[in-house]
Order: sequence, then structure tokens, then C-alpha cells
Amino acid sequence: MHDLDLEVRAGEICALVGPSGCGKTTTMRMINRLVEPTGGRVLVGGVDVTEVDVKELRRHIGYVIQAVGLFPHYSVRRNVATVCALLGWDKARTAARVDELLDLVGLEPSVYGDRYPHQLSGGQRQRVGVARALAADPPVLLMDEPFGAVDPIARDNLQAQFLALQEQVRKTVVLVTHDIDEAVRLADRIAVMKQGGYLAQYAAPAELLARPANDFVADFVGADRTLKRLSVTPLPTLTEAAAEGLPEVPAEASLQQALTALLESPAGSVAVVADGGDRRLLTLAAVHAALQDAA
Repeated sequence: MHDLDLEVRAGEICALVGPSGCGKTTTMRMINRLVEPTGGRVLVGGVDVTEVDVKELRRHIGYVIQAVGLFPHYSVRRNVATVCALLGWDKARTAARVDELLDLVGLEPSVYGDRYPHQLSGGQRQRVGVARALAADPPVLLMDEPFGAVDPIARDNLQAQFLALQEQVRKTVVLVTHDIDEAVRLADRIAVMKQGGYLAQYAAPAELLARPANDFVADFVGADRTLKRLSVTPLPTLTEAAAEGLPEVPAEASLQQALTALLESPAGSVAVVADGGDRRLLTLAAVHAALQDAA
């Protein structure tokens, strides 16, 4: 026996990653008691989950799985309304919430509401699954390989849509994934687990990539971790004004996006443009210095 101790901050996305059999999904399922804890404590909002009625607990924790798990004989509307029905909401409140959620996940209610799961693409079914998980506005959302069953283009779009959705709803999310790139893109903090349920490192993506705690973590995140760091490293603070005519990148761009523009720029430099129109010069030397500072 050994301890597994980590805290997921309210409103953040925590990704559990690691090789198959390391205990990622088991750890996540103890939160909603699909796996009953046999020792220690699992707290949600400061309350031990074993002290709450299991049905009541699960109605207040959203759950999204890779296979989605939609009821094939239910329409999209009825699938999304499942938890609302369990909570005893009236028809008017339920209908308004379903329409709100379908809009939120980018599915026009008048177009998709009366369709059935077999009439949807894999990405659309996954969005319905997310809408259903959010139906009762739960503070916590559990996601088990939610984007693993869709093609790479759809996965990229779903990840972007999920980040945009998180900006609006700010749930506390525990995400299980085998994909370190997905974890780096989506998570505020990443828990790298190893065989036996050991926590090898728990850190923000930039820290994890810059300073792996040990060889296991370094091997797991990959030899290209310096390149991965570019996607989570913000642009450096720049002081020199940029000339007109240079390729432009927005000030909120990542270092990876800026480097792509730099490599394509004949001048070897780009203009970083803020919302107010202020233009600052970015060079390859500045990118190198930013990476050195972040290391």
C-alpha cells in the first residue's frame, strides 16, 4: 500500500496520464464511486464522497466517456434531458436547459434536437455527451478518454471547442487520457502516474516539460518536450517597436505559433500586435531567450 495524494483546484482541468494499467481511470472513478475507495478519503467540495448517497453524488458530478454512452432509442433532446428527468425538473425548465446546452456545445437545437445518435457523426455524439454531463450544472466533470474515439481532425476541433466551453462554464475537470499532447493542450495541471498507482509528478504543463521530476516522466513526455513547451510558453515581453510590413502575430499567441511565423518570415522577424494596435518586434533570439528563462 502507498499514498496517492493530489488536489484539483476549483475551476481547473487536471489531466491524469500514464501507461496502461497505472490506475488513471480507477483514480478518477473513485471520485463518483464507480470504484469504491477502500481506504483514505476522496473529498469533493470538502465532503467525503463515501458520506453522500451514491445516487445523489453522481447526479452532481458530470461524466463523459470515450464511447459516449448515448441511449440509441432516445432523441438528442431526450438524451441531454436524462439527468433533468432524474432530478424531477418540469418540462418547461428541462426544455429550456436542453436548448441552452445544445447551443453551448455548437449543435443548433432546431436542427439536431430531434435526431437520434445513429444520425450524428462521432464528434457530434461526443458533444451531445458533454451537453448531457453538464445538464444539471454540476461543479465537477469527469472525462474518461473523451476524444479518443474520433479522427484526428475532429479531435482537434473538439479539444478547441472544449477549451472555449471551459472558458464559459469553469468546471472542475478530471480528464483521463493516454495522449500527453492532449494533456498539455487542455490541462492546467498534469498528474503523471506510473505502474502501481504511483504519482510520478504533478505540475503545470510548462513546468512538467521544462523540469521532469525523473527519467520516467522525461521518457513519458517524450524527447520532443522542448517543442511541446513552445505551445504552452507565452510570448516574451517585448520593448522594441516593430516596423510596418512585417508578418504579424497576435499578442495572445503561443511561442509555437510565433515561431512558425518567424520561420516563414523572409525578414527573420515578426510584429507582435496587441489589441490596441501596439506593434513589438519578435526575433528568433528573443524566442531562444524566452525558452532559456522558462527552463
